[in-house]
Amino acid sequence: MHNPFVQITPALLQAMMASPKLFVRQHFPRGKTIFDDDDMMPLLFTYYEKTNEVEANRANIHMAQINEDPYRFLYDSDQEDHRRRLMNACAASPKYTIYINLLHQQWVPPTWLRRKLHAYMLTHFYWWHYSKTHQLHIHLKDRYGQLYLHLSWKANTADLLLDELENFPACVTT
Repeated sequence: MHNPFVQITPALLQAMMASPKLFVRQHFPRGKTIFDDDDMMPLLFTYYEKTNEVEANRANIHMAQINEDPYRFLYDSDQEDHRRRLMNACAASPKYTIYINLLHQQWVPPTWLRRKLHAYMLTHFYWWHYSKTHQLHIHLKDRYGQLYLHLSWKANTADLLLDELENFPACVTT
């Protein structure tokens, strides 16, 4: 699974908490690599601006979306106990790897993903009459801890769950 998010550090978290934030914690299977121990648990923190009413509402919607996740938790950076728990979570632990919904740099899809996407589009968006002669615009979107690709080509647009693309066989036979 492709994981574009950065691992959180105490310094990064401290800088983010300079203004009031809400952090939604959830299980994050994308964060697990083949090199991790079996008992290592990858988690994702998604941040929302607490002072923005729309953002605060999104945090609550996010929590409702992951209702079945046993690792879900809503941290409020204005609460001292939550601040302490957040900072402790960021300390290096062999038990947890924690990611934040931030990118290292502007996201560019890797070559293997572009190849899969080309095959996927020919199969699932055949009415687009897609060809590589016009540039396909691909933007990574995070919605409540799920990664989507926003695709635009000519006058066409679509959102594609990254999991769906990753599970699509790259070689299409007829």
